[in-house]
Amino acid sequence: MIDYSTLNAEQYEAVMSDHPRILTLAGAGTGKTQVLTSRIARIWETGASNTENMLALTFTRAAGAEMKERVIKMIGPDGKKLFCNTFHAFCVEVIRENAERLGYEPNFSVYDQPECDDLLNAVIAELRYSITAKQVKDARAGKKPTSSKTAAAQVKEAAREYEFRLKRNNAIDFDGLIGTVKRAVKTDMAIHAQLRATYSYVFVDEFQDTDQEQWDIVSYLNPDNLFIVGDDFQSIYGFRGSDVGIIMGLAKSPEWQTVKLERNYRSTQPIIEAANALIKHNDQTEKKLITDKEGDAIDYREPEDLDREIVDIIPRLESNQRIGQWRTTAILARTNRQLDRARAILAMHGVPCDTLAAADNPLTRRGARELLAWIAAIENRHDDGAMRKIAAAKMGKAGFYEAEQIMLSGRGTFTDALHETEAGRAFIDNYNEQREAFISAQDITQGANRLVINLGIDDDGARYEISKWQERQTELGEPATAAGLLEYVRMSNVADRPAKERDASKTWLMTIHGSKGLEFDEVFIVGAAQGTIPGRSDPQEERRLFYVAMTRAREYLNISRPMVMEDWGGRRRDTERSQFVTEALYH
Repeated sequence: MIDYSTLNAEQYEAVMSDHPRILTLAGAGTGKTQVLTSRIARIWETGASNTENMLALTFTRAAGAEMKERVIKMIGPDGKKLFCNTFHAFCVEVIRENAERLGYEPNFSVYDQPECDDLLNAVIAELRYSITAKQVKDARAGKKPTSSKTAAAQVKEAAREYEFRLKRNNAIDFDGLIGTVKRAVKTDMAIHAQLRATYSYVFVDEFQDTDQEQWDIVSYLNPDNLFIVGDDFQSIYGFRGSDVGIIMGLAKSPEWQTVKLERNYRSTQPIIEAANALIKHNDQTEKKLITDKEGDAIDYREPEDLDREIVDIIPRLESNQRIGQWRTTAILARTNRQLDRARAILAMHGVPCDTLAAADNPLTRRGARELLAWIAAIENRHDDGAMRKIAAAKMGKAGFYEAEQIMLSGRGTFTDALHETEAGRAFIDNYNEQREAFISAQDITQGANRLVINLGIDDDGARYEISKWQERQTELGEPATAAGLLEYVRMSNVADRPAKERDASKTWLMTIHGSKGLEFDEVFIVGAAQGTIPGRSDPQEERRLFYVAMTRAREYLNISRPMVMEDWGGRRRDTERSQFVTEALYH
């Protein structure tokens, strides 16, 4: 028997309801993950469905892994059969299962943004156009057209050539994953029927950050049972296309049962009261956090500049890191420039700190990128981008240049051109040897070891990270394949860094966006000046962003506004207190 006694009344209602359409409006720190995993366990326990017929969609892979781990602990090995991952990971699986039907080979590559930019820039350069990659990306995203007819024509042709080369490389870009599956679910009756037959229960986490195309996939799938969890107060990705209006619309729909989770288990009373006072200024659903947890008042400071803003809190940071007083601590800022300065100041004073950013991922370092490019080229022979990367590293400049000129003269692939030169043919022989060594390995870790040793790659710790990834995949019942590893790296997210790595031995520095989904004992929000917080985006989304920052704190919150700071253009200026500070603390 599964124990549901720890659920409060509202959580219990959401978990036990028999309604086919449930929207759980879960405020910050109200136990949404417990509700989601308990709901899955309850459906499994009653025999209404098995985990293979459930689809759980999350905003980050880290959230999906945490949810799946909890489900496994609750129901045992059957939990390993649950699909619990991001929308993009789900789309990859759908496309792989229907690859030929959708015009791909099953071993297609998923290009991340840098790879897409490289390909697009190469297209523009080879066509000798005067347009920018941003103009093409904006046009593909449906944004306003370019200023002249000539530029518009060039944008259209560059986009067409970009799509052609993606297809030729047996590759698909990040945005193409969602669009491809959306069209398939809507127009391909066989794929639609297969997915409906497979997934009778669908769960969507962090629904407030869903965009219209993602919601279209769920809507077209139209599962018999749909359970959604989200918080319109924490919708902060409008600049990426998420639409807070979707969740607010469902909250008004009579077809949905709406359950509100308002009991906060994370933060103290002063933090909750300030957060409530802030967010009430937005257009939103009716919801208010409550807590009985007492705590210290929020500290608000107005130091003379950014240097003093950081220096003045160093004694407290050092106190938090002394033996016997371990407390997790984070400094949150609106921009990376602020974080860079804060990190320099802390380093100058010998305060241990680290940043939480995609660039800190060991698998993004130079040696790791070379190793992963080899794995990508081995996994997908048509991946011309990966082949160019490994050839550039191993062929030598003269041989690489010769092959590149042949490619440009005939507009064929780079791989085709390699076969037409002596150096290229020698490289292809080496590639075939490494490919055989890799695919004959017993697992991905051994294969990576062989490549590193055979090719003399300085892997920058990549093999250790790959080994950890394989172990984690096994724990969760997920396949540890080359394709899976490449998708894991290419579809990276700052929040995917495991929580256990955010220890109390250092102060963590991150943007407010990067802090989403995390929590710390003590939080310091810096740069709370008008023009920075809020920034230049939608005022209501900026307010939600500040709300997210405040509710990351468990025990103590410190907010500061330097009297002088740099604006978005790098110019020093006198500041005004953020209107959000006024709304939250001086209401």
